Amino acid sequence: MSESLSALGGLIVLGLSYPGLLTAVWLLFPERVEKARVKITDKPGRYLWIGVLSALAAALPGTFLFLIPTGLTQTLGWIWLAVVLGFASLGSAAIAAELGLRVNWKNDGAHLSLGAFSRGALIWELAAIFPLIGWLLVMPLGTLISLGGMVSTLRREKAPEKEN
Repeated sequence: MSESLSALGGLIVLGLSYPGLLTAVWLLFPERVEKARVKITDKPGRYLWIGVLSALAAALPGTFLFLIPTGLTQTLGWIWLAVVLGFASLGSAAIAAELGLRVNWKNDGAHLSLGAFSRGALIWELAAIFPLIGWLLVMPLGTLISLGGMVSTLRREKAPEKEN
C-alpha cells in the first residue's frame, strides 16, 4: 500500500513541477519566450522542420558522447542532453504562453498574466500526458516545434544597414 501511495505522490510532484519549470523560464527569459511565441504561432510547420533538423544535429554529438565508454564522456553526454532539452523548455514556455493568451481571451487577451500563463502551462502538460495521442503526437511534435522555435530565436538577427 505504501509503495503505491509513494508512487502516486511522486507523480503528483512531477506533474506540478513541469508547469513550475515553464513559469520559471517565462519569468526569467520573457523576451526570448515572447519572440519564440510569435514565431511558433505564425508558422508552426516551419519550426517543426527546423526542430527536426536541430534535433538531428544535436543527436550526433550526443550519440558519440554516450558511445564512448568513459565517465567523462558519459557526463558530457548528459550535460549535452540537458542543454538541448533546456532549449526545448524555452520553446515549450512559448507554447504555454500562447495557450495562456488564448485562455485569457475573455478578459482582454492583450496581456498575459501569471494566472493565464499557469493555466496555459497546465493545459500543455495535460495534453502531453493524455494516453497515446499525447504521448505519440503532442509530446514529440510539441518538443520539436519548441526546439525549432527556440533555435531560430537564438540566432542573431541581421542589424539593419545604415543609410548614408
